[in-house]
Amino acid sequence: MPQFLKDGEILTKKRKNTFYTDVIAVIPAYNDEKTIGNVVRKTLRKVGRCIVVNDGSDDGTANAAVDAGAELIVHVSNRGKGAAVRTALNCLRKISYKYMVLLDADGQHEPGEIARLVQAAQRRRAHLVCGNRMSKPEGMPLIRRITNHVMSRIVSKLCRVNLADPQCGYRLLSRRAVESLQLTKSNFEVDTEILYQVSRKGFKVTEVTISSIYTKKNSSNIHPFSDTFRFFRLVFGLLISKSISTEKSKVECQKPKIKS
Repeated sequence: MPQFLKDGEILTKKRKNTFYTDVIAVIPAYNDEKTIGNVVRKTLRKVGRCIVVNDGSDDGTANAAVDAGAELIVHVSNRGKGAAVRTALNCLRKISYKYMVLLDADGQHEPGEIARLVQAAQRRRAHLVCGNRMSKPEGMPLIRRITNHVMSRIVSKLCRVNLADPQCGYRLLSRRAVESLQLTKSNFEVDTEILYQVSRKGFKVTEVTISSIYTKKNSSNIHPFSDTFRFFRLVFGLLISKSISTEKSKVECQKPKIKS
């Protein structure tokens, strides 16, 4: 049986003899009973710790995650992926680690590819490494490819980075990058918010090719219409914020210097 905790509390335990002992995986999960166990087991073959945020699931997600060896954070009610990420990041402040990897619970990310993310961060001295599914998009629905292409161009321009798949939720962040974040979004647009904040603060961002896994067994929690609306609302808000910041900078530069 899992140990159910208070909202935001973390169950602390540490696994040894894993490949990257200084890497922590964070997996937001909502009604992913069928896939979460396999994802956790594969993840723990690569990293020292795996934290699952059970975001108000009403199925056996919590049981399956803990049985597979994950540490558990519990949201009493469903609050969204962004809220789950924010809760996990708050808990990570108390833990020692070098990198944090975010991946989905539905099996669309291959945990065995965590090594690619870590190695890219080390070799390129990057603080954010995004997975790129677009190099191998086999199996990705056509409408998803088109939507992703359009959104990727918008996000790349907004964040001033050239990425083929900035919407991908499979990513690695350094501890410094994690501690710089001040997230506010509660749903899937949090991925864009993370990229925007990290890139605008001057951290190096890169990407590596990962697999694109789409099968009938995978049931994504993404809602195309509502999540697309939230995405454009976020982009619009960031553009306004950027414009206001630019205008303030211009005003400050134009202020006359007063001689004493």
